[in-house]
Amino acid sequence: MTMRKRRLGRYFATNPLVVMSVLAASAALVPLASTDTPVAPAAADTTTPRLFATPGKDLGADYAASSDAIVQATGDAEGLHILAAKENDGFSFYEIARLNRKELSDIGPWTGYVCTTGSGNYAAAVYAPSVWSNQPGAYERGAFAAVVRLSDGKVTELPDRVKLAYFTPGCGTGDEVAFTSSSATDTNVGTTTVISVDAATGSVSSRRTVDGYLTHVTPTQKGSVGVLDGNLVDLKGNGRKLTAAKLAAVPGPMFALTASKDGVDVGTVDGEKSVISHFDGKGFTELGRAPKGNVKLLPVADGAAVVGDVKGIDTRKAPGLAKHAVTGRVAGISRHGHLVTHSVFSEQMKGVTTRIGAASAEGAGSLTVQATALRTGAKATKLVDADRKRPKQDSSLPMGPAAFALPMDDDDDPRNCGEGDVETKCLSGSGVPVWGKVGTMETPCIVRRNDPKRQALQASANQVEWAVDQAVHGQLYVSRPQNWHDTGLAAYTPQGLFPKPALTGGGEIPAQVMLGILAQESNFKQASWHSMNGDSGNVTRSDWFGNLNGIHGYPDREKADCGYGIAQVTTGMSEKHDTQLDPLRAGAVTTDYAANIAAGLGILAEKWNQLKALGMQANSGNPAYIENWYMALWGYNSGVYTSGTVGLGFFNNPINPSYPADRQPFLRYSYNDASRPGEWNYSEKILGWAETPQLTWNATESYAEPNMPMGVIKIPPRTLFCSPSNNACDPAAADPCPSWNEQCRWSGSADWMGGQSSSNSTTEHLSYSLGSGEPALQSKYGHGPCINHPSVYTNAIIVDDLGEHEDTYDCGDFEGADDGKFTLQLGDNVTMSREDGTWRATPYIAGLDLHQLGAGYDHHVYFTHSYPYTEPFHKVTGRWQVNQRKLPSGDQPGQRYKIYLHLPSHGAEATVRYDFIPGDNTAGAKPDYCNVNQGTRAAGKDTWFEMGTFSFWKGGRIEMDNIQKDGTGDKNVVFDAIAFVPYNYAEPGPCGLVDGGL
Repeated sequence: MTMRKRRLGRYFATNPLVVMSVLAASAALVPLASTDTPVAPAAADTTTPRLFATPGKDLGADYAASSDAIVQATGDAEGLHILAAKENDGFSFYEIARLNRKELSDIGPWTGYVCTTGSGNYAAAVYAPSVWSNQPGAYERGAFAAVVRLSDGKVTELPDRVKLAYFTPGCGTGDEVAFTSSSATDTNVGTTTVISVDAATGSVSSRRTVDGYLTHVTPTQKGSVGVLDGNLVDLKGNGRKLTAAKLAAVPGPMFALTASKDGVDVGTVDGEKSVISHFDGKGFTELGRAPKGNVKLLPVADGAAVVGDVKGIDTRKAPGLAKHAVTGRVAGISRHGHLVTHSVFSEQMKGVTTRIGAASAEGAGSLTVQATALRTGAKATKLVDADRKRPKQDSSLPMGPAAFALPMDDDDDPRNCGEGDVETKCLSGSGVPVWGKVGTMETPCIVRRNDPKRQALQASANQVEWAVDQAVHGQLYVSRPQNWHDTGLAAYTPQGLFPKPALTGGGEIPAQVMLGILAQESNFKQASWHSMNGDSGNVTRSDWFGNLNGIHGYPDREKADCGYGIAQVTTGMSEKHDTQLDPLRAGAVTTDYAANIAAGLGILAEKWNQLKALGMQANSGNPAYIENWYMALWGYNSGVYTSGTVGLGFFNNPINPSYPADRQPFLRYSYNDASRPGEWNYSEKILGWAETPQLTWNATESYAEPNMPMGVIKIPPRTLFCSPSNNACDPAAADPCPSWNEQCRWSGSADWMGGQSSSNSTTEHLSYSLGSGEPALQSKYGHGPCINHPSVYTNAIIVDDLGEHEDTYDCGDFEGADDGKFTLQLGDNVTMSREDGTWRATPYIAGLDLHQLGAGYDHHVYFTHSYPYTEPFHKVTGRWQVNQRKLPSGDQPGQRYKIYLHLPSHGAEATVRYDFIPGDNTAGAKPDYCNVNQGTRAAGKDTWFEMGTFSFWKGGRIEMDNIQKDGTGDKNVVFDAIAFVPYNYAEPGPCGLVDGGL
């Protein structure tokens, strides 16, 4: 990558977003407003972290002698927080571990689940970015797994990728933990692999596979059980195979399974009732019922507990099953049943507030716990700081292997990674070699990343709502002049390129349907997460590289998903598509939020029309009513099958056993829903966003609520799309359609509204009048001067990271002399084939974590992250040099320059080393260096930092890379401009430069 020098000025934000595409969709990136009523914190001693200010009164006089404890989990932008508390400490909650992956640390909130082993000494967790919860592949087999030693918080990561579902991981009576991974797709049930882990050592004891969709795998005293094809099954292993012997038919669609003293207890649903039943080894016995969603079945020490509205439940026939009457929603229970939590939730999830970057870190790590002490009924609310120093722990319990232990059969992997370690460990932690030729690593997405001519300007929420209001009514004809934002594109209007789609039967898409999609797909972001409102940057993308958005695994062209921008437009944006968008349309989809929205409307309308062509509609089929878009949203996410067995696939069917059968409508009752997005299908989430507007960075609603005459958007019953005559589906079964194949596709119409009118159905609410002009951009940060020089030195040779000005901010264009050059080198430039057929291609790894942003000098920087010496595959090297023709040969006196470094106003974070290389010379000049903290030196302003003077000869240059002794993979390293000022005498400057040794 080579660029010429520039004489101007630019600017920046922070880290990476990854998002799934339209047909792969995404979960809520940043929530949301909610109808929650704020709960006033209980009176408490503010000097203590105790949940209860007076534990002797609230927990009982003997609390200090109690061994009761609780482990809970909740996610936000910092990761999945694992919280622990002990009763003898007044249930003082603290973070025992924080689970995330640094390579994915800036893609928004994390989600996951945790369970505690039977001994109470260990916890097991699955965790993943929330955006993975709607893509079948990522949901079924893309989450990460870990075991936590509760005595000291030591985390052992497992090499396997696992299922992200409410019933995983499975903890039972001992210290064995069961994780599951499924090969299921929207067209095939596939197989399920059970990964059995000894929590005491953190080691995998077996990986065994069974045909079908196995759920609720739980170790018990008599072996492991699970649910397969609607039956409770006994699981036995032999080598790599798993057999599942039927024990009994489960009495209905499930929401829980726990191990008990002599069997298992299950929670199922029958109509509008939650049912608790016990299996004693012979058959199931019903223990009682409660209104649906009003009871939870949770594991405790030596058994389980049913909690909530339990007056109709008799536990006498279920040894080890306790019951506790509690009002309100239930999130968890302590091991001995002394404490019930109602909410464990990150304050960040109430909406993005003020900090730059991905999901704002403002509020991240501030966790609110709401709970009830069961023995006294005392209630408490406490704000927990996840960064608070945890109590001193006992680390005597065993846990053996290090993180990322390689799976079997990889001992002879080529050693090419860092300090002689195995390369696959460096790449992915999975131990899976990368096969094939380098050509298979090239993304098929037709508009490439890091093209300065294809930067996307990050629109503000008011602009997005305006564009949607106009587009759904065919009024989005704002003029984009030739070379708009320096894209080089011809003049156009958004709906001139992508006309408003016609709906079969007439009508228009309601604004709040499209707004809900944009909130779900991209959090209203056309540019990537590191670009705040008013900044430009790379377009929001999906899994362009086919490696689940990771930065340690080689790209896989065949798995790439080319979703672009705010609406995650996929159609026509891949070289693999039969028909591709022309350069003007593809460029507009990439750079212009309004054009992207116009194109996205076409995809949604296509799904509506496909269903109409198949004779399928929701309710009356009138598109004016938001409820009637449920099925089209289903197809928008996972596709409409229009040939063979037609209809909608099983992944997003609300009857799918992946979703708990007792769930309530998404976001309606609690902010907590946003921390568990995988428990709802795509349509339910979109209607939830339409009903409850998302918040923007300044904590205001991003868009207007729709007109809801009933006060809510009515979603269909969970069983509505399940009929033996339509899709071989049994709505009363625990696994309603076990095959998941074409026979499970819903191919009919559905009506849950009855006679529709504006008095009972939801309609759009427009905030902007049709034909109104584009509102002003509400920019997060101001922009620095377009053209400037360090101090008074107008003769400075400024070598920027670009050779040509990209006029995002209407600065005008100024072309300077060709008197400097900037280059970027990705990796170590080594690409080679090995004898075993695998490839070593470091540029394909380093380039995954290289980004551009409209910040810094001349409003453009490249950036990556700091990494340790053990991760050389991520090395990115920048080189700044003046035109070599201006430098003397080595036998002549050197040319001295005073060096100024430009740093952006925001986004730079790491301390990096700039190496000053004099070039070949006979004067004895030696290299020198200067360590610069890019974040503190910038101090929130676009800054020229004087480094000192240095002499150069031909071959002389300044270099900087992102490999640092203390690199962690999560601090931004920015490549901005350097100014070379011709100078007559030596000044060591703040860097104490030795001026080439002269």
